[in-house]
Amino acid sequence: MTAVQVDPSPTVPVSMARSWRLVSAASIGAAGAAELTAADVTLLDLEAGCPDDLKSTGRDAIARHADAVDADAVDMGAVDTGAGSAVWIRLNGATTRDWTDDVALAAGHPGITGVMLAMTESGDEVRATLDAVGKPVVAMVETARAFVHLGEIATSGAARIAFGTGDFRRDLGIGNDPTALLHARSQLVLMSRGHDLPPPIDGPTVVDDAETTRADSVHARSLGMTGRLCLSHTHTIVVNEVFAPSSTDVHAARALLAAPPEGYAGAVAPRLAHARQVLHRAGVFGVDC
Repeated sequence: MTAVQVDPSPTVPVSMARSWRLVSAASIGAAGAAELTAADVTLLDLEAGCPDDLKSTGRDAIARHADAVDADAVDMGAVDTGAGSAVWIRLNGATTRDWTDDVALAAGHPGITGVMLAMTESGDEVRATLDAVGKPVVAMVETARAFVHLGEIATSGAARIAFGTGDFRRDLGIGNDPTALLHARSQLVLMSRGHDLPPPIDGPTVVDDAETTRADSVHARSLGMTGRLCLSHTHTIVVNEVFAPSSTDVHAARALLAAPPEGYAGAVAPRLAHARQVLHRAGVFGVDC
C-alpha cells in the first residue's frame, strides 16, 4: 500500500475521527505537542489511566490544558501549547463517585470538545451525561451487560460507540484473540449502522509495536470499524494511515468516476458510491496524492 501523508487538521468530525489518543490526565505534560497534534482526538483520561489519588490533580491539569486550547483564545498554529486537534475527556462511569466532578469539568470549559463515557451500560447513563455536559458523548461499552443493552445505548443520543476491549475480555474471561472478539466487534458495527450511528471505535493494541498495531487495525477496518483508541504515538501514526485512503485508492477512485464502466447499473452504482466515499475521506484527512 502506498504511504499516506496526513494533514493533522483540527477539523476532522467526531463521526470520522480515526485516532483517539489516550493520555493520562495525571501526566498530560509528558506527551509532546507533536504526539498530541498527530491524533484526530486527544482523549485526556480521568478513568483507568488516572489513579484514584491523582484524579483531582488530573482535573486541574485538564482545566489548564483546556484553557490553552480554547479555540477563541489560541492560535492553533502555536503547537508549543501542546494543543491536540480536538480535546476530549474520558469520564469515569456514570455510577461512580467521580462522575459528577468529571462532567462539571467537561461542561465548564469551551476548550473541551466532548467526552467518552467509560463503562457505559445503559442508555440512561448516556442521556444523563449528555444533559450534564451539553457536548457530544461517545459511549464506551466494556461489559457483557452493556451488550445486553446495546440497542438502548445506540438510540440514547450517543455520537458514536467505542469498544473497551481490555475490560470486556476481563469481564468475560476471554483471550486477546481476534476470533474471540469477532462476534462482539461485528455486533457493534451492525448495531451502529442499524441505528444510523457512525462506525464504532475499536479498542487499542496493547503493545507499542507498529506491525502488531497495523495487523490489528487492518482487522478492525475489515470488520467495518473506522477508528481506534491509541496508547502511543506509534499507534496514532499507524491508525491514521490504515483508516485513511491510500494514494492508490484515491487515484483508482478518480479514474473510475472519470470513466464509469458500462454494464448493469445495479452493479456499477455501488462501485461509484464507494469511489465518492474514498474521495470524501481523502479530503477530510488531507491525503496528499
